[in-house]
Amino acid sequence: MKKLLISLLLALAAVSAALFGALPYYLGIKAEESLAAQQQLLSQSGFLTIESHQYRRGWFGATETTVVRLKPTLLHNTGKYLPDNIKTVLKEPVKIINHIQHGPFAGSFTPIRAHVETEFRYHPEAAKVLARFFGTQAPVSLTNTVHLSGSGKLSLTVPAFDYEELSGIKLNWQGLSGTTAYQPGFAAYSHDYTAPALLAELAGKGNIALENLRIRTETTDGGNQLALGGSRFKLDKFSMHWKEGFDYHIKINELVNLITDLQIGAFINPTGTVAPSKIAVEKLSFDTQTRENGEWIDSEGRFRFETLVYGDTRYGPLDINVTAEHLDAKSLLAVKNKMAELSSKEMNEEQIQSELLKTARDEASGLFTRNPVLNVKNFTFKTPQGTIDVKGRLGFNGLTRADMDNLSAMLDKTHARFDMQVPQKLLEQLAVSQAGNIFSVNPEDLAEGRASLEDINETLRLMVESTVNSMAHGQYLTIDEGNIKTLLELDNGRLKLNGRIFQTAPEPEFTEADMLPETAVSAP
Repeated sequence: MKKLLISLLLALAAVSAALFGALPYYLGIKAEESLAAQQQLLSQSGFLTIESHQYRRGWFGATETTVVRLKPTLLHNTGKYLPDNIKTVLKEPVKIINHIQHGPFAGSFTPIRAHVETEFRYHPEAAKVLARFFGTQAPVSLTNTVHLSGSGKLSLTVPAFDYEELSGIKLNWQGLSGTTAYQPGFAAYSHDYTAPALLAELAGKGNIALENLRIRTETTDGGNQLALGGSRFKLDKFSMHWKEGFDYHIKINELVNLITDLQIGAFINPTGTVAPSKIAVEKLSFDTQTRENGEWIDSEGRFRFETLVYGDTRYGPLDINVTAEHLDAKSLLAVKNKMAELSSKEMNEEQIQSELLKTARDEASGLFTRNPVLNVKNFTFKTPQGTIDVKGRLGFNGLTRADMDNLSAMLDKTHARFDMQVPQKLLEQLAVSQAGNIFSVNPEDLAEGRASLEDINETLRLMVESTVNSMAHGQYLTIDEGNIKTLLELDNGRLKLNGRIFQTAPEPEFTEADMLPETAVSAP
């Protein structure tokens, strides 16, 4: 009996030894499969080029070496926006070495496929630049735990640093850390990353600061080759102070012209100069959600902040909640593919914009012609002049590609309904601000006190007030405690305000005689 028991124990020990000896090798094969799936995702990236890849698997461990480089075309297209030291880092290749332990208890007492420690080796010139920021610290630390099921978790850390240049530029970076949890084959994954703070002093020209940034996302593969899921972006505070003014000119008319071929004048373009000032935004958040319904995509975005202080003026809160519904998935995929294609070409900003707009008018025209709907669930914004409050929907019904080049045809197939409230004082201020970029006062008149910008501004305020009162008299709108309220409807090319078809005053007719002095008209 004792001999039988001993024999069984020896057999069990032999089986256990064989099992635990073979298990690391088997898990090594499965770990390589998991890392191969991640490698495939890396190769499909639109901004990286894989220069070489090698995987050497042993019994209890493996080494994977990959050399990647940012696509030169992408660096060419964005280089003018980057400092020289950042371009030095980005233009050089990076060697990524994964040190892999595979076995049931690799790196912990919990059974897993593998534990991976990633080492980054930089080109000497890039390493020299990074050392100026991080010193002897590794700029990036990355680990990967692959579970028995093939799912896993990546943990990433970027250390804090203090950086200062003789020019006066200073950076105080408090680091970044977070995790990416993924399902087998990266069919679904989620990010959760935080950055406590960043303070940048810009050599006497101003400063930028942010506090407590957190980004969370959940992504899954959709049936239309589009990523679905949601994201949450939160920032406790963002502030910026600039000591030099800068000009702005937003070319809205060119965007309209390129998409629709409708020739809109440049007078609609916001233009002007932003004087030296400061801005601070607190409790800022941006949430998104994208869903799939057959061949249609529904997307929702919500943007909020509690307060915004610009100079000495306080705004907020702001809450914008908008959904884009019934979007053509094939058209969205065309835009996605075009953006990936453009990333591999050397193009300037105007060429990229032109290509994207051409795609929007052609392959992606279904975004306009397949009955999309824009739903403004909520738009409320408190300003010093009062509160803006807008809710409503806008959609196209039966629009064709040819209609996009004809304003009348577009309006006939546009359906909109918006309940709106806008402070009258805000409209007056907007009119004054925009006109300040158009009108000027003769220096001699200004010096003699015959005219001033305030005279022009007061005239504009009176013009806005007169227009508002006239429209209120025509029952197109109501005025309630300084707020203009109306229900705007557009249907079959007809514009209604408060249920009344809006009719503009007829243009005055002039004859040649009307343009001559009275003495010339009365002369025999």
